[in-house]
Amino acid sequence: MKIEFTPIGIVKNEITQPREGFTRKHLTSEIEVYPSFAEGLLRLEEHTAIDILFHFSQSKGYKLVTPIYTGEIKGVFASRSPHRPNGIGVTTVKLMAINNNRLTVSGLDAMNGTPVLDIKPSDNTFFETNTQSAGITQQRLKSNPRSILIRHIKSEDTEQLLMDAARMHGHFCPGLAMGVMAATRAVNELNNSSDGLEDVLAITETNSCFADGIQYVTGCTFGNNALIYRDLGKTAFTLASRNGKGIRISVKNDFRQVLEKVNPDYQRLFEAVIVKQNHDEKLKQQFKEASRQRSFSTLELPFDDLFKIEHKTVEIPPLAPIHESVTCQKCGESVISTRSVTIEGQTLCLDCAHQKTGTLSGHGIG
Repeated sequence: MKIEFTPIGIVKNEITQPREGFTRKHLTSEIEVYPSFAEGLLRLEEHTAIDILFHFSQSKGYKLVTPIYTGEIKGVFASRSPHRPNGIGVTTVKLMAINNNRLTVSGLDAMNGTPVLDIKPSDNTFFETNTQSAGITQQRLKSNPRSILIRHIKSEDTEQLLMDAARMHGHFCPGLAMGVMAATRAVNELNNSSDGLEDVLAITETNSCFADGIQYVTGCTFGNNALIYRDLGKTAFTLASRNGKGIRISVKNDFRQVLEKVNPDYQRLFEAVIVKQNHDEKLKQQFKEASRQRSFSTLELPFDDLFKIEHKTVEIPPLAPIHESVTCQKCGESVISTRSVTIEGQTLCLDCAHQKTGTLSGHGIG
């Protein structure tokens, strides 16, 4: 059985590369409906949300099982991959205006020149109640806790990522904003995302605010053994796959001068509150506001004004070993065997053995 489709129109927008479907879908697109089909638009303006069905005309080939944008491996019918047996895409968009046979919409992720196959009012009855919608989101997060975050990364929605990262970091600051910017670019450049199983590693060269932005966006943390700390005191980090392919992003030497143009009051307040430890409540509030303003203003700066990028090969350590635990015979607490010693026949933790341990603090490793 042979099935043929006749395009009813064409997409016109600024999306020219597949990845821009994430980063530029918030921009408006125009759908030019061919004159012979224009009569079918009658009363479409009564609908705010419409579904655009289109043909992935530039996608070649497909696999029935394929990695998706989150890094998960799924069957093609369990994904929205553009590489499909019949190359059919569908996106729900907001209808903004109709001018004769031309529709203005927002939210469309189809590329410029994409053939449109059909237009339909969206059926949102399944999502009518908040309970249903929340349940679907919860189910998705149980399947992949980073799924929504990854969509923000792919969309380069650094503002949302900064707001979320601040929930962990505790406040807004330009260092956190720069970490979010650097990590977002690295994840998208490497086109790989951490699932907490050490397939992707982040190597940070600082333990400053910048590092929290790195941890949040990349998903590489001390707890999942995917974060490596090199005590170099540089505002820089490397994101690498286990095959050794990596991207190092570091700040440029004049980044402070670039930031100073954004919010000149910030540095004065930083010196007073952070450097000189003046915790006058009014001054602290002024500093927090200046820090918030500089943080979000930093996101708007051109990436290349702040950072430089290097593609490099990284020496990747073996997967973290699993060690058995033993019981300290003095304090009675469980301790990893590699962090215990035997003294006069007794197994002791390093504290009970009064041995020095490495400690990571704001001063570095000591």
